[in-house]
Amino acid sequence: MNARTQTPPVKAARSLADFGLICGFAFREADPPQPLEPADMQAALDVPGSVVWLHFNASHAGVRRWLAESSTVPATARAVLEDREIRHRLESVEDGLLVVINDLMYNEAVDPGEVATLWAYVTPRSLITARFHPVRGTDRLRSEVRAGLRVGSGVELLGRLLDLQVESIEELIGRLNDDLDHAEDEVLRDQVGGQREALNRIRRLCAHLRRHFRPQRAAIQKLATRPPAWLAEHESERLRGIADDLGYAIDEAEHQQERAKILLEELASREAEFTGRNLYVLTIYTVVFMPMTLISGIFGMNVAGLPGTEGAGSFWWVMALIVAAGAATLGALLYRQRR
Repeated sequence: MNARTQTPPVKAARSLADFGLICGFAFREADPPQPLEPADMQAALDVPGSVVWLHFNASHAGVRRWLAESSTVPATARAVLEDREIRHRLESVEDGLLVVINDLMYNEAVDPGEVATLWAYVTPRSLITARFHPVRGTDRLRSEVRAGLRVGSGVELLGRLLDLQVESIEELIGRLNDDLDHAEDEVLRDQVGGQREALNRIRRLCAHLRRHFRPQRAAIQKLATRPPAWLAEHESERLRGIADDLGYAIDEAEHQQERAKILLEELASREAEFTGRNLYVLTIYTVVFMPMTLISGIFGMNVAGLPGTEGAGSFWWVMALIVAAGAATLGALLYRQRR
C-alpha cells in the first residue's frame, strides 16, 4: 500500500526533470549564485528580489511544455522559438526583451567560424535562453557564474553574455590575423605552396563573421538608441558600448578580408611571374633544340640518295653538325639578349 502511494511523486519528479534544462542559477545580493534543479525553476522565478538564469536545450521536447506552462515567457516570444526564427531581433515584448542573436558554435575544431542561433527572453529579474546547438557564449557565461559572477538584473546578465560573444569573436579574429601574417611572410619569401588555400579560408571566415554579426550590431544599436521605458540608463549605455565593441571587431574582420584579397592578388602575380620564367626557359630550350631536331630528323629518313650512308665517319659528322647548330642558335639568342 505504501509503495502505491509513493508512485505518483516519483512520476512527478521524473516529469519535472524532463524539461531540457542545461543549467539554471539564482542570483541574490548576499549569496553567491545558486544552481537550480528543474523542480526549483518556477519557485526561483517567484522569489522577489532575485535574478534567475535558465538555459535550455531547445531540441528537447520538454522545453515547449515548460514554456507553455510557465507564465514567465509571453506567447510572442514562445512562438519565435517554436518557429526557429533566425532573424536578428532585440525588441521589447510586454515587460521584457525578445532576443534572437547569433553566437559562435562551441565545437570550433569543426569550423571555427560556424555560428548558431541563440534565443532569449530577458526581464529585469530573469534571463531565459535556449539553443539547438551548443554555443560558446552561454558556455563561458556558465563558467563565470560557477566562479561567482554577481549580477543585479537580467539585462546585466544579458550584457555579460554579449560581452563574452564579442570576446570570442575577437579571439577568432586574432587567430586569423596571426594566420594572415604568416601567409604574408610566406608569400613575400616566394614560398607560395599552400598559401592560396589558407588565404581563401581567411577570406571566407571574415566574410562569414561580417554577414552574421553586422545585423546583430545594428539590432543592439537600435535597442540602445530607443530603449523601452523600464530599461535603466546605465543598461542602455552598456548596450551601446557592446555595439561599439562588436562594430570594431566587424571592422577588423573586414580589414583582414581586404588584406587577404590583396595577398591573393600578390600571390597570383608571383605565380604568374614564376610561370612566365618557366615558360621563357622552356622556350629557350625549344628554340635551341629545334634545328638539332630538324637535322637529326633529316638524316633519320630512310630514303635512297641520303648523303653519308656509305661513309665510315658520317655519324660523327652529323653529330658535329647537330651540336654546331645548337651552339649557333644558343649563341644567337644570347647575343640578342645582351643587345
